[in-house]
Amino acid sequence: MRENSNRGLLGAILIGVGVGLTATGLALVIPACVSWGSGIFEEAFRRGRERVEDAKATFGEFAGRAQERVQHHVEQATKNARNVTSVAAGAVESAARHVREHTS
Repeated sequence: MRENSNRGLLGAILIGVGVGLTATGLALVIPACVSWGSGIFEEAFRRGRERVEDAKATFGEFAGRAQERVQHHVEQATKNARNVTSVAAGAVESAARHVREHTS
């Protein structure tokens, strides 16, 4: 009976040692996992920021080109409007002169 009691005590001690080693292992593994996870998060955040900056630069370049094209079209439309206005003014002046000559 004494031998069974010793084995039971030895089993309890081994279970206690196992629980202690498990707690120690968790105490060492959890900070390592947190550090590893935060490193991954920081890397993903840095890459995301770089991609946003690249997208911002690309969008700025696209907007600049679009603005140049729109400005070019507006300038052409302005020139055309001036020419048409000039032709129309000439036609009105010519008609007015014609009316004055025939009514006088």
